[in-house]
Amino acid sequence: MSNPVFTRNKVFTERTPGGYPTMPGYQVGGGATQTYPGDAPQVSYAPERPQQFPTPQGQEQYGTTSASRPVTMDDVLIKTVVTFGTLLLFGAGSWALTATNPGLGMSVAFVSMLVALVLGLVNSFKRCPSPALILGYAAFEGVMLGGISSLFAALYDGVVVKAIVATLVTTLVMLVLFKTKVVRNSPTLMRVITVGMFSIFVFYLGNMVVSLIAIGLAAFSLVTDFDYIVTAVDNGAPQETAWTAAFGLMVTLIWLYIEFLRIFAYFASDNN
Repeated sequence: MSNPVFTRNKVFTERTPGGYPTMPGYQVGGGATQTYPGDAPQVSYAPERPQQFPTPQGQEQYGTTSASRPVTMDDVLIKTVVTFGTLLLFGAGSWALTATNPGLGMSVAFVSMLVALVLGLVNSFKRCPSPALILGYAAFEGVMLGGISSLFAALYDGVVVKAIVATLVTTLVMLVLFKTKVVRNSPTLMRVITVGMFSIFVFYLGNMVVSLIAIGLAAFSLVTDFDYIVTAVDNGAPQETAWTAAFGLMVTLIWLYIEFLRIFAYFASDNN
């Protein structure tokens, strides 16, 4: 299961044979090298037959078009900053509106939630990333989160700041664990996340225990997201893939933030 934004696109999930990095001309057992019975398989490089990956509809094969260079980590970082900047900008406006007029603010937030849901589904199923639709999703998610956060801040003092800090700290911790290979994306981790997500969706009871489980699942989902992004970069995916990566990260981080908001509100309500 994991994040469907990544799992639906092969450039995030398929690796080159034997774990070798993607490179023009790489193929296993290719070339004109003569072999004899009992010899080990030969690995050769044939520039005239470049390694290619499945191409999203409407795009040229990766690495063969002059209009799009391979994606880099800098591309992913820039697109992520742009999308989250859009979310924060619209979130701030929604926060201010809800603080001054709670009824109107929450109505706008509810409509934005529905629009964000539709855009999220469209972006998830699109094979070619659309920057306009992804930024639109970020904007409407920002309006929804801004309204909800403003309401929570009025009801439970300090929970929004705690949720934001907890989300950032969790993201950094999981990134460090991923980079140091303490926690790795593996079939076992994928099975745990899949079973956990299914259980959450079916038995979402809204209490403290379920929120804590959801926070753990969202945190470990970040590991799979990071691994998908690294795979896309290693596979030489087109530059536009950075938008998909930014969108996928946003989906997981919004989930993580909402769960932290819920758990801190739970503790705050117990103290009142």
